[in-house]
Amino acid sequence: MVDRSDARDWIEHEDAVARADRIARLEWLASNYPSNELGFMLNGGWLSHRLLEEAKYCFAYGQFLATAILGVAFIERLLAARFFAAGRDDLERSSGLDLLRESLKSAWVSQEEFDQFDRVRRLRNPIVHFRRPLAVDTIEYRAVKADAHPDELVERDAREILTSVFRVLQRSAV
Repeated sequence: MVDRSDARDWIEHEDAVARADRIARLEWLASNYPSNELGFMLNGGWLSHRLLEEAKYCFAYGQFLATAILGVAFIERLLAARFFAAGRDDLERSSGLDLLRESLKSAWVSQEEFDQFDRVRRLRNPIVHFRRPLAVDTIEYRAVKADAHPDELVERDAREILTSVFRVLQRSAV
């Protein structure tokens, strides 16, 4: 833990080494965020809004695992809240995959969107659910297979997940 005397130094060092990357990520967010003059109506209340804002914040600050977790949670929460608002209490505690299947069945998402949302759900799952070392869907295995550093993969995953988040958000435009 950083003690009080080191806190300022730590922040100053962090700003010095990470500022340019944060600016680049904020520019990416700004150029990919859906535009809508009237704003967005989010099902799921305050928590949906916080999931979205914290996913963006974590991305800007390079916290890509958190971005992945929060981004997929946002998508799943919006779908569940939309079903609940439509009177489907039977889906209140459904899995993300069940929500996606029902969304496809209800024509709330296209097959292309279903495939994309399912892909980002599968990118998130090995982060939050233990896998044996080097199981095929782990970040480590994917990194070895792609001959890439895991940090590169998780940043790429975070961008893909946020692109899906923005796609869902665009559907919530007023």
